[in-house]
Amino acid sequence: MHHKRPRDLTHNLILPTLLFSALGAMTWAVRGSSGYGAMMGCIFAGVTWGTAWWFIARDPAARQSRRYSSGWIILALTIGIGVAGNRGWMQWPSFFEGHLQTNYAQGKFVPISRAYGFVWLFIAGVPWAGLGACLLAWCGPKRPLRARDWAIRFACGFGMAVLARVLFARLPSVFLPLYHTMQAQYLDLHANPNLRRLINDNRAAVMFLGLYLGFLAYEAGRRDWKNVTLILTVGLVNGTGWALLQNWKWASGLWPGVRFNFWRCWESSAGISIGLAYGLAYYFVNRPEPDTAETASSQRAKAAHPNLERFGAYLGLVVGLGLSIKNGLKGWANIHLGNEDHWNHVLWLVIGPLMLVCFLGLTARILLRPASVATGDDTFPHAYRLAWLVLIIQNILAQLVTGPYTVWNEMAFKIYYLLLFAISAVILCHFQYAKTHAARANFEV
Repeated sequence: MHHKRPRDLTHNLILPTLLFSALGAMTWAVRGSSGYGAMMGCIFAGVTWGTAWWFIARDPAARQSRRYSSGWIILALTIGIGVAGNRGWMQWPSFFEGHLQTNYAQGKFVPISRAYGFVWLFIAGVPWAGLGACLLAWCGPKRPLRARDWAIRFACGFGMAVLARVLFARLPSVFLPLYHTMQAQYLDLHANPNLRRLINDNRAAVMFLGLYLGFLAYEAGRRDWKNVTLILTVGLVNGTGWALLQNWKWASGLWPGVRFNFWRCWESSAGISIGLAYGLAYYFVNRPEPDTAETASSQRAKAAHPNLERFGAYLGLVVGLGLSIKNGLKGWANIHLGNEDHWNHVLWLVIGPLMLVCFLGLTARILLRPASVATGDDTFPHAYRLAWLVLIIQNILAQLVTGPYTVWNEMAFKIYYLLLFAISAVILCHFQYAKTHAARANFEV
């Protein structure tokens, strides 16, 4: 029994956490690069994490030993993390410098406690990673949901988001820093444009937190404690990580006079924080389950629709990779050719139809060559090819949007991405080997 413990930790905690963190270090740094940003940058990261989780979690068989191993996970993290990124955060970093910007262009600000930086980075970080965990939890329910259950789930999430917006509007002194002493400035947004942006960013952060808490409350009401653990772990770990990282505002003081892209360093470390959160959650909730009557019944229910699961996986890949490729090529064009808006239009005309053709082709493949529940065959016999497809494409795009070569700051990140690619590739190879030779190696993967 003792020899299995280190292997359990290696394959259920250490390697998954290292993989998710390495992928986060690259994809979240790219998230803020040319061509990406906001939702599109988060989709780039989401599809990569989703594919990695799905690949290492699944067994090469029809029946799965882990609760969260569905092909829908790819689409879930693509959408969940993508939607969570559809907001701003540029008004909070100055809090760590003791400044509340009122008119940045004119150099106007008022003093503010650095504590506000920690508070708002935590509030932002919880749902930024946590919404993806909410949707991931939907891919492994303890009990199947009926239409009424789904309606209640959505009502809880969106209802809490609406409540958060109402509270924000009615209690500005709670959600707007220094509102009591700066009320006149908050009312004159023309003279204080940064306060308008701060209001928008804080409102969005509170609404997304409400959405996250609403979905969490539904899982708690259902007493699905693994879903609760998954959602809470990802949210709290990343919220704490982002607050402690402080947008790297400490970097210029630690390395005075050094000219480097510290903002991208912050982005990369923020991705590591999210990867750490998902790695811990993977260990807490997604280890192989004992073969009990309850788990057997749950696994049979999940395996009853293999072709629908294939549809979900392919849809996630087409949407996630298609948008990533379009925005990556747009970013490359912006760096080397200029006129980003023009290339965005041109690329949509090409890649948009290609995404549709790929989706229709994959759907036709599912219909013409359906997987059979009765035979017990592996639903995704070439899962490793899909995982490698995502890893290679995303790393090529990372190189394309990092440049030019003549700028040392950019070249440093190119080398950094190659190192992260090597780490991720070795871990993927190991998991593929372990899955193929699980019986011979005598450990669970």
